[in-house]
Amino acid sequence: MNKQRFVLSGASSHQAQARRGALAVLIVFFFGLGNVWAQRVPDPHVSAKRSPIVPLNKQTIAFMHVSVLPMDREVVLPNQTVVIKGGRIVAMGLAEKTAVPDGALRIDGKGKYLLPGLADMHIHLPYNESDIKDTPAVLKLFVANGVTTVLNLLGLPAHLALRERIARGEELGPVVYTSGFYVNEPFVRTPDEIEAEVIKQKRAGYDIIKIHGNLTREAYHRLFVVARREGIHVIGHAPRNLGYEPMLEERQDAVAHAEEYINAYFGFNRRCCTAEEIGPMVRDISQATAKAGTWVVPTLTIFKGITAQIKDLDAVLKRPEMRYVPPAIAADWQPANNRYRKNKPEEIPTIEGVYGLQAYLVKGFRDAGVRLLAGTDAPVTAVVIPGFSLHEELANLVEAGLTPYEALRTATYNPADFLDALNEFGTVSLGRRADVILIDRNPLQSINAVSEISGVMLRGRWIPRAELRKMLDELAAENKASRG
Repeated sequence: MNKQRFVLSGASSHQAQARRGALAVLIVFFFGLGNVWAQRVPDPHVSAKRSPIVPLNKQTIAFMHVSVLPMDREVVLPNQTVVIKGGRIVAMGLAEKTAVPDGALRIDGKGKYLLPGLADMHIHLPYNESDIKDTPAVLKLFVANGVTTVLNLLGLPAHLALRERIARGEELGPVVYTSGFYVNEPFVRTPDEIEAEVIKQKRAGYDIIKIHGNLTREAYHRLFVVARREGIHVIGHAPRNLGYEPMLEERQDAVAHAEEYINAYFGFNRRCCTAEEIGPMVRDISQATAKAGTWVVPTLTIFKGITAQIKDLDAVLKRPEMRYVPPAIAADWQPANNRYRKNKPEEIPTIEGVYGLQAYLVKGFRDAGVRLLAGTDAPVTAVVIPGFSLHEELANLVEAGLTPYEALRTATYNPADFLDALNEFGTVSLGRRADVILIDRNPLQSINAVSEISGVMLRGRWIPRAELRKMLDELAAENKASRG
């Protein structure tokens, strides 16, 4: 890291404070959330409790002679037979010692590796009138990339209904966990308004609370008092008007971006940072985050992609996987609407420096024992493609200093742990839901092997490579037809 100083807080602390104060209002217009806020009233016909997740196939299926990465520990178990029945793992052991019931579908796993399905712990299901019709396509993109669990972080009653349809097997997609609408200014302000909103969302059946903007110190404190009383986690941005200290004092359950530390810590009411300052600052904040027990979703991919779009947006938009993205979702990524279209090439070194600081911070988190979750922010951030972007995120985590095993944990075991669902998913072990992926190479040797998918098992339904390819080809054809 060079000696340059990264200006993260503006020309003066007064100007920075004004910008932070305007942030909550700006997001309403930037993301069109004013109308979305009006949609947040729960549907009385939607159950306030999660429906049991039914198997998509009750057939008995056996993976034969496969190498297993259980992901509860760093090990490869060779020559295993894994038996699936009723959407659950019912037997697992050495091939020579594990019986396979008569009539079972046998899948040859020789030379292949079986691991838990992946989880993307920061996504945004479509919520605008222009793109909500494309929700099935977004779900298929996740499935085709081995993503079997997602955490949606701007939730509406429509997403609760979708969660239930998927759970009942009425719609194909990953298991959905969802927050409600943002619990922060300007939507709610006072401690009493915060309390009422948390209770309302908990009663409506949302899985988690999302904070995305400013709150007073008193309101922020009440948020956690009520959330802990109600038994619901809080994830989201740092309260940028307050800085990082209240966030860690209240032990916010999870921070949704590594970038939040840039705004709430490195650049909070100061100019940051020289190379001499960064090392101790990363060490101190990493240790403090670990002590607070706060999880972090780095979302490195979204920030790393900014410079590529500034340099050559046309090349980015010609990536092969773009053909699978519905036109309504990709509309905001195009040159006329792209949020980075006004950035100038001379800004690239600073943006790359800020990304480098985030990557360095992720390594600091890893060294301090901060628990990490893989997430992408797909698809609301420009050219962050559902499913595909999670594989980019895993590669970026390894590039930042995690081992391939540690990166895989952020998308398998850790999400289940964070969601208090280790008895349901996150490992290949007896009794767990049969959400697994079969890949061609050992991902502990190369994280890129995770994208070489031979097949996906979604709650007991086996979807082989050919069917996954057909799923993507059909999406591409539909998108081409809709563009005319």
